[in-house]
Amino acid sequence: MRTKIIATIGPSSEKEEILKKLIEEGVDIFRMNFSHCTYEEYRARKEKITRLAKKAKRRVFILQDLRGPRIRVGELPDSGIQLVEGKEVIFSSAKKTPRGAIRIDDEYVHKDVKPGHSLFLANGAMEVAITKIIGTTIYTKIVRGGMLYSRKAVNLPHTLLTTSGLTEKDIEDVKFGLKEGVDYVALSFVQSEKDIDRLRAIVKNKVKIVAKIESAIALKQIDKIIQVSDSIMVARGDLGIEVPLEKVPFIQKNLIRHAQWHKTPSIVATQMLSSMIDHDHPTRAEVSDIANAVWDGADAVMLSDETASGKYPVEAVRAMVRIVKAAEYYRFARENSL
Repeated sequence: MRTKIIATIGPSSEKEEILKKLIEEGVDIFRMNFSHCTYEEYRARKEKITRLAKKAKRRVFILQDLRGPRIRVGELPDSGIQLVEGKEVIFSSAKKTPRGAIRIDDEYVHKDVKPGHSLFLANGAMEVAITKIIGTTIYTKIVRGGMLYSRKAVNLPHTLLTTSGLTEKDIEDVKFGLKEGVDYVALSFVQSEKDIDRLRAIVKNKVKIVAKIESAIALKQIDKIIQVSDSIMVARGDLGIEVPLEKVPFIQKNLIRHAQWHKTPSIVATQMLSSMIDHDHPTRAEVSDIANAVWDGADAVMLSDETASGKYPVEAVRAMVRIVKAAEYYRFARENSL
């Protein structure tokens, strides 16, 4: 196959017998998600992968996926806080949050945002619009309400953040990865080519850098980002929060096309076979999604929760391989027969 298969390793797939089957089924790259993966887990998984791949006489690569600058709300009552459409809710970036305000754990966010900007909460389930900013306090009006709980994610689609690219944790994780051995490093929430340059200064040419395209800001700098990256990942999870969902398919096609212009490989990721987290077969829509990614020219397709925490990791890879092979046949073999 021309299209590479990437599978995320987690509790459902880290056992030796499962890893052996995943390699046999055709996984080309194993992804280690450093939002969750500990150093001890990485060492244990890498040892198994290296040994099993050698036994299977296959070259299997490892992708270290950095956590990046995740912004979250602070601690709230266990019962949560009800956000009601049209009402005001106040946020603060101060360590000592004013009474009645919800903390955001980014010390620069009050400087980065502007009135009119939107904050999306809990993976886009809720939206608030900023009305004014006084010091570290951010006043907002609730556009789309819901129940907000502690430590839920905050997305700021149209805001260029001071806290972007590499975090201190990322830097330590990269140094660990270089020492232990990785083939690719994926940088989360890339906003500009400068984020890639910072990572490049650390890794030099020892590993290849994958730029994760998951913010609206990155789309404005996409060609510059592609030019300094070794590969890009269309990370549709956060991207689908930062831009309207109906635009994601067209953005995906556009990103793949731009990557091809610069002869840079592209990866399509997120919810490719999400139904297989709980079921042993894919939906027809998922089959079409994967096939279309292959037809558009994606160089790799990635499984996340399907293999990391799903009930059917082996079946998910088997289905992915089967779909990719069929898509490639209709894209390449039939083209060559005309």
